[in-house]
Amino acid sequence: MHIVMGAMNTLLPKLAELVVGEYKLQKGVKGEIQELQEELTSMTAALRKVAEVPPDQLDEQVKIWASDVRELSYDIEDEVDTFRLRCKEHEHTEPFSLKGLIDEPWEMKQHIDKIIELLRDKRYLCVIDDLWKESAWDTIKLAFQDGHTGSRIIITTRSKIVAEHVGGGVYELKPLSDDDSRKLLSKRIFDTHDGCPPSLVEVTGKILKKCGGVPLAIITTASLLASKPMCSVEWEKLNKSIGFGHGNSLHVDNMRKILSLSYNDLPFHLKSCLLSLNKYIEDQVIEKDVLILSWIAEGFIIEETQPAGTSLQEVGENYFNELINRSLIQPVHRPVHRRPLDRYTEVGVDVHACRVHDMVLELINQLSSEEGFVTTLLLEDGQQASALTSAVQKRKIRRLSIHNSNKSDASPEAREQLSKVRSLDIFGRVRSIPPLSSFHVLRVLQVDDCSDLESNHLNNLGKLRHLRYLRLHCLQVSELPESIGDLESLETLDIRRAYIWQEILLPLSFGKLGKLVRLLSERVKLPDGVTLKNMKSLQELVGILVTLHAVSEIGKLRQLKVLVFGIILNNFCKSDMELIPKCLQMCPSLQVLFIVQAPTREYSLDFLRQVPSGLQKFVSDAFFQETFPRWINSSLSCLTILSITLCGMHILPEHLDKLAALPSLRFLGLSVLHANSRKQEHIVFPSRTSTFLCLTEFQFDCRMMFLKFRHGAIRKLHRLVLKFDARMTTNFDYGLENLPSLRHVVVQLRKDFPEAQDDISKAINDHPNHPSLDLSFFS
Repeated sequence: MHIVMGAMNTLLPKLAELVVGEYKLQKGVKGEIQELQEELTSMTAALRKVAEVPPDQLDEQVKIWASDVRELSYDIEDEVDTFRLRCKEHEHTEPFSLKGLIDEPWEMKQHIDKIIELLRDKRYLCVIDDLWKESAWDTIKLAFQDGHTGSRIIITTRSKIVAEHVGGGVYELKPLSDDDSRKLLSKRIFDTHDGCPPSLVEVTGKILKKCGGVPLAIITTASLLASKPMCSVEWEKLNKSIGFGHGNSLHVDNMRKILSLSYNDLPFHLKSCLLSLNKYIEDQVIEKDVLILSWIAEGFIIEETQPAGTSLQEVGENYFNELINRSLIQPVHRPVHRRPLDRYTEVGVDVHACRVHDMVLELINQLSSEEGFVTTLLLEDGQQASALTSAVQKRKIRRLSIHNSNKSDASPEAREQLSKVRSLDIFGRVRSIPPLSSFHVLRVLQVDDCSDLESNHLNNLGKLRHLRYLRLHCLQVSELPESIGDLESLETLDIRRAYIWQEILLPLSFGKLGKLVRLLSERVKLPDGVTLKNMKSLQELVGILVTLHAVSEIGKLRQLKVLVFGIILNNFCKSDMELIPKCLQMCPSLQVLFIVQAPTREYSLDFLRQVPSGLQKFVSDAFFQETFPRWINSSLSCLTILSITLCGMHILPEHLDKLAALPSLRFLGLSVLHANSRKQEHIVFPSRTSTFLCLTEFQFDCRMMFLKFRHGAIRKLHRLVLKFDARMTTNFDYGLENLPSLRHVVVQLRKDFPEAQDDISKAINDHPNHPSLDLSFFS
């Protein structure tokens, strides 16, 4: 019943605003609103008690009542929002149509032919993970026709029927032993293999027996136990609530029971966030910032959980981390190789995305279906009209997620019900989207792949007056429609992942978006004539191409916190570079600055004489700095992330001293290019207790420089990334043993160099922490 709680938490503040705000209400309406407010507040108190009871223990009549309250709260909120925006009644919409594909049989044949060609005359080992249906294997095996090379295929599945259908040797994975199960649980809770207190040994054994040696069950249970008081009474309560499964499905039933317990143990606001993952495709990598921004737009991140001085995005980060800590989502660590503007969200960040385990997704799907949270349609040829109509007949659709869509029309009944949809997410390669005029109260619109979408499909975009979050992934158009200026509620516009050379022109109406908080893009140009002075809410500009006009307008954004821009070399002369520091001085709230340009010696960062004193993150990508930046000093007390490229200069001890004196620095990235001397240089990090007090990650890219860490040089460093040409280096003794907190080492070598590999591997093996090693090569 937590879904009703989430709806109430967004509705009640809006009712309060109607009462105290300067709205022209008919006589007596204000009193009626106050009565409704009091009644809903009373209902909220009752719903809080209901939300604390596990769903399987609720009376059926209570479930029906809560469901009715949920629908009522949605309808009231829609009416309130519509009134606040003074929307006129929508005209009759055109028939619903969604042009789909992914020509699916033809495209499938093309994929199969590509794989056949790729593997021709090769010996390979292929792993196909988590196969669910026999029919899927019948398609997949068409790509593996030649078996004379001695190749092998490994398939994992939870279905014995599928395994027998595939054939070959069937290996049934055995559960963990009692000893390994105990070690896994202890490591998760106590951070050691044998740290369980004697008073908890007995109850731990009982709990592990019910986990049945299933790793996910053990990890999830351990995460749940970690949130409880460490006493046998509380652990016994959890043990009794797990119960035993029935018959041959013992482990599966217990696993589901454990996951249900973990879900029920969540605060109601986290339950809404977790259920929202139901809209994503199985095994999809879900980007953290995309997920958090959609949570904000849907109202899942509530003010009562927002500590003073923190933003909604920071609260969302806490929500995300909490779900990871409870093992309900799986972290995806950032890749070493990434696109330039991806670094804006990823630099200095270890986890940038997540996945959902299959069994967790099954639970989410079940709960979401029971509570009508998200309606997900997985469509095949000719299914769309009947599937959508059938879904509408069951209940009102508030959140709609469409996968693998194909061209077909929906019934008039289905089109009418689309007017209640608050969130629309379309996954798969999209060639058409539903007529946007059908969605009267839409808050979130996410289209995952717009590479085949044409400009005319966005013609009615301006009619989405309630829209707060718009994400058009891989948009392949040269300019945005003028109607985008009518999106008066829009807070986030995300048009990232266009091809890196593609330039998108913002419309003249862009300056009308008074509630816009962030523009996320890769290469957008601000046309002459657009003014930003009325965009009082704008805090993030990502991917803006710097022109003289853009620089002058950016300087008017007093609330700007994040600026990621690129220099257009053919439109920006060297004398104009002086305008950039003046612009930065006029943005006192700036916290993140990321400068991108094509590699060239013509321009350097020497023009930056100072940066805003409150700067927290500075990154320059492919922008040369020919002298050590004068503005780097201990006065930058808030700077936590610094990544710069140094060109044609030597790193001297006094430069290290300046870097070491930055009091809050957590991430340091240095790229040193075109050294003046062909002689190998030595950079030594000395033993000082007062240097690099907070540094946890260091990335160093240089062809001919040799690093040496003295004892205690960087005490908190746990991740080290090195990129160098092993042929130019004669000494691989970096002093890694003097980094007591080291956990991860990433090394990129220019081509294969066995001696370097051996020395690096030995240094890693000799380190007392035995850090992980990721070794790769570049040309």
